[in-house]
Amino acid sequence: MIKSIERECQMTTFTIKEIAKRFNLPFAGNGNIEITGLCGLSDNLPNCLSFLNSSKLLTTGSQSNIPAFVTKPDLVVEGKTNIFSDNPELDISKIAELFVMPPMQQEQSIAPTAVIGKNCELADDITLGPNVVIGDNVKIAKGTIIMAGVVIMDNVSIGESCKIYPNVTIREACQIHNRVIIQPGTVIGSDGYGFVSVAGTHHKIPQIGIVVIEDDVEIGANCGIDRGRFNETRIGRGTKIDNLVHIGHNVIIGENCLIVAFVGISGSTQLGNNVTLAGKVGIAGHIKITDNVTCLAVAGVTKSITEPGIYAGYPAKPAKLWHKAIARFYRE
Repeated sequence: MIKSIERECQMTTFTIKEIAKRFNLPFAGNGNIEITGLCGLSDNLPNCLSFLNSSKLLTTGSQSNIPAFVTKPDLVVEGKTNIFSDNPELDISKIAELFVMPPMQQEQSIAPTAVIGKNCELADDITLGPNVVIGDNVKIAKGTIIMAGVVIMDNVSIGESCKIYPNVTIREACQIHNRVIIQPGTVIGSDGYGFVSVAGTHHKIPQIGIVVIEDDVEIGANCGIDRGRFNETRIGRGTKIDNLVHIGHNVIIGENCLIVAFVGISGSTQLGNNVTLAGKVGIAGHIKITDNVTCLAVAGVTKSITEPGIYAGYPAKPAKLWHKAIARFYRE
């Protein structure tokens, strides 16, 4: 039975002393201050913990209503309690885990309205939310949470400790490895855009490949990742994908890439490791981008990039060259 959505939300509270001890961080000031959440400096909320990593913000911080900050040892916020960290932004991210609301509250691990197909291998401790549909021959490993309305089609495998948010669709035979997070509304394994045009008629090419999502990938909301035409589309370990990204069929994305909203990657393109694609970057098909490349926002990549560096513009060029060209173009 699903718990009532009208249940009273319980506020999580930690003292500064408890937070500092849990994350092995030194602090100075009142360790008994109770913290009920986190906030940005501009939010200016009492009872919240924030962070600073710039001396330019010290005065603003000291004049704010925020009682405590995570900050570097040489950046003391006067009149406030300071938790000291060599990397405040990283440590505030870790502290944030203390205040994360659980995504689902249900008394049974498998909701009564979940539908499970034949010959499935489901670990004992998984969670299936209301109206989840699981096809035949599906494998789901331990610790994975599947939320309301998710559809997982036949022969899919999902690894350990994954988190699949509502209304995600994972189509037939796709492989999701461990600790993958997929935000609401995303479709994994949709048909690639493949047609043969003959005499004005577009004939569909069956897309018989799969999608493979490696460990520790996060995929944002309302993304589309197409299945391979014959083989696979692959997203490498540790890659993080923003909302509203489209990845075409047979694309191979390397490890630890960052792909920001509205990026479109055409079919059969290959990205190396540690590639960053800023917002609205467009990538042509059948090209390669080497390791350690950053493409700035709205860049259009029409040819392979073989040298690491920062690229911009359309067609994409090394950023310094592009900026010089634009400056000359607009010179009066």
